[in-house]
Amino acid sequence: MTFSPRFLLRSVTLAALLAPVGFQLGCDSFLDPVPRGELTSDRFFETEAHAVQATNATYAVLRDWNVHVFAWIGMTDMVSDQAIKGSLPTANAQLLALDDLTFDSGNTSFSGTWGGYYRGVFRANVALEGIPRVPTMDEALRARLLAENHFLRAYYYSFLVRAYGGVPLVTEPLERGEFEQARATRQETYALIEADLQAAVAGLPEKSQYSAGDAGRATKGAARSMLALTHLYQNEYEEAYQAASAVIASGEYSLYPDYTTLFTDAGENSSESVFEVQTVSTAENNAGSQYSQIQGVRGTPNLGWGFNQPSDQLEAAFEPGDPRREATIFYPWEQLPDGSGEAIQVNPQLTNQRYNQKAFDPTTSPGNQGNSGVNIRRVRYADVLLVAAEAAARTGRDGEAQRYLNQVRARARGNATATLGLGIEALAPGIAEVLALADTTSRVFVRNAEAGAASAGVEPLDATRNTSVNPVPVVVNSIDLVASVIVSSDTMQVLTQADYQAAMAALSPGQSATVEVIRLSQSAPGAAPTRTDLSFTIAAEPLLPDVTASGDALVTAVWEERGRELALEQHRWFDIIRQGRAPELMAAAGKTFVVGKHELYPIPQAEVESFGLQQNPGY
Repeated sequence: MTFSPRFLLRSVTLAALLAPVGFQLGCDSFLDPVPRGELTSDRFFETEAHAVQATNATYAVLRDWNVHVFAWIGMTDMVSDQAIKGSLPTANAQLLALDDLTFDSGNTSFSGTWGGYYRGVFRANVALEGIPRVPTMDEALRARLLAENHFLRAYYYSFLVRAYGGVPLVTEPLERGEFEQARATRQETYALIEADLQAAVAGLPEKSQYSAGDAGRATKGAARSMLALTHLYQNEYEEAYQAASAVIASGEYSLYPDYTTLFTDAGENSSESVFEVQTVSTAENNAGSQYSQIQGVRGTPNLGWGFNQPSDQLEAAFEPGDPRREATIFYPWEQLPDGSGEAIQVNPQLTNQRYNQKAFDPTTSPGNQGNSGVNIRRVRYADVLLVAAEAAARTGRDGEAQRYLNQVRARARGNATATLGLGIEALAPGIAEVLALADTTSRVFVRNAEAGAASAGVEPLDATRNTSVNPVPVVVNSIDLVASVIVSSDTMQVLTQADYQAAMAALSPGQSATVEVIRLSQSAPGAAPTRTDLSFTIAAEPLLPDVTASGDALVTAVWEERGRELALEQHRWFDIIRQGRAPELMAAAGKTFVVGKHELYPIPQAEVESFGLQQNPGY
C-alpha cells in the first residue's frame, strides 16, 4: 500500500503515530509504552514531555524499513556501478530491476520509499504544529525541538527530491479535502529544504553542547553539512563552499584516526560523526534496524541475506595498497572483526562472494541482525571535507581543495607512505587450526595480488568446503603467509597485521623490499600441508600520494576520492548523476543508462493514478 499525502490527517491518534518507537540512548528517553487510547494530536501537546516524545517519533522513522533499509539501499547502492543486487540470483525481482535499470513505476521500491519518507515528513509536521501549543515548557528546549524537526523534515525531503524531482510539499497536517497536493517544482522543493535547514542552523546547538545521552540528535554542524550538500546538488558551489567551510571552522569535528575500525562500535558517534541514525540491539526488538541484516553474509557464518554486494568496478577503484578496500569489502575466508575467530566461507549459491563490511554487525548482537545496533552513518566529516574540496575547486580555490582532499587521503594511508601492492588479511584461528600452524608462524596472508604482487607471483588464499564426514571445515588448497619483510638488510618478522604495517611504515617510495612467503597447501581434508618457501623483491610505490592536480583534473580527483572514501554508504547513485558521469560509468558496469530518463525515478504508479501527479519523463 502506498503512503501518500492523503494519510497526513490532523486527527491521527498519537498512539498509532508514536508507539512503539523511541529515541535511543537516553535523551528523556524512550517513549512511554502505555497506550494512549483516543488521545489525538489536537489534545496531545499539553506537556514538555509530549514535545520531546513527538520529536523522538520523528527520529524513529529513520530506522524504518522503507527509509533506510531494503528499497532505499537498492535505490542508492545496488542500482549503481559500485554494487550488485547480490543474494540469490533470482531473489527479489524489484531489486533486480533496479540493478539492471529495467524498473518501471509499478516497482514496489518506489511506493515503499515514497511512503516511508512522507511518513517522516508527517511526523515532523505534527511536531512543528504541536510543540508551539505546549502551554508551559523550557523555551530553549522548545526552540531546539522545533529546530530538530525542521532538520528532519529537510532530511526526508532531500531524499525525495533527489529520487523523484519536485514532489508535493506538505508542511502541515492536512485537513479532509486537502489531500490532493500537486507536485512542486524541483526548485520549490529545494527552497523548502533550504529554509528548513536555515531554521535548523539558527536553532540547533553544536555537537559539543549536547550531553552524551543525546548523542545522535541533529546539530548545527549537521544542518550546515546538509545545507552544503543541498547546494552541491544544485551546482551552487559558492554557497556549498561557505556552508562546508563553516562546519570545518567550527572545530567540532575531526577525522577518526583509524579507517579500519571506523565502522565498528568504536567508531560510532566518534569525532567524525556529523549525523548518524542511532540504533540499539536489544532482545525486545524495538530500537534496532534491519540495515545490517539485508547486507550481512549469507551462508557461514549466517549474518544476513547477502544483498548489496560490492562489484568488480568497486574492487578495481581502489589504488594499490589502499587500506579502505579491505575495510569496505568482506571476502571469503576473512576473519570477522568481532573477535569471534570465525571466517566467511564461500557460498556456492551466490555468484558474487563479496559483502559490505561497513554494515557488519557482530555475531554476538543480542537482538540478532534483524534488530541490529549498527548505526547508519549518513554524514561523516570526511564527506564534509570532500564537499568543501569540490566546491573550492569549482570556485578557483585549488589550494584549499587540495588541502581538504589530501586530509582524507592522509587519514586513509595512516603512518605509511609506501606500499608493496599486497592486500593482506588476518588469518582466522579456524584456518590456522586446519593447517596446524605453530604459534611462531605468521597469521598474515595475502588476500589480493595487486600491482606488485601480481608481477611477483604471490597467490591469494584458495580454500574449499570440506563436504566429507571429516569435521575439518575446509581444505586449504593454497595460501601464502607473509613471514618477513626485508628492507635495507633489516629483516622484520611478520606474525600479525600490526607487524606488516610497521614494516610498511619503515618503507619509502621507490625503495625495494624482499618479501619472504610461506606457501602452504593441503591435498585432502585433514592432511598435513606441504610447504614451499618463496622470496620476492618488489619496488615500493607511493601509497595514496597527495593530489597536486588543478582545475577539472582536481574536480575529477575529488569525485574519485568520494567513490572510494564513501563506498557502500548509499551516496554513489545520486553522486554520479549530479556529476554527469552515470552514462559512462554504468556502461562500464554493463548497464544502459538512458539520458533524460534515469536521472529520476518514476513517481509511484498508485500516486499518479489516485492523485493525477505528473509522471517523470520516460515512464
